[in-house]
Amino acid sequence: MATGRITKRAVDAIPIPVAGKRAHLWDDELRGFGCMVTDKGAKSYLVQYRIGGRGNPTRRITIGKHGSPWTPD
Repeated sequence: MATGRITKRAVDAIPIPVAGKRAHLWDDELRGFGCMVTDKGAKSYLVQYRIGGRGNPTRRITIGKHGSPWTPD
């Protein structure tokens, strides 16, 4: 899992993963916010959260595809 500041340059620099995998870049300032890249090159922004503490599973929700209107800004 890569972490860093999510900027346009950082999102564009995420490498496309091998077939069947996904690459993530998690923001180091805004906890739970990230960008996901599929093996086809599609980029989406997502939120990961957990309700109820460590014993419960984490959940990921896609909030939008990279591009208009969703940008790192």
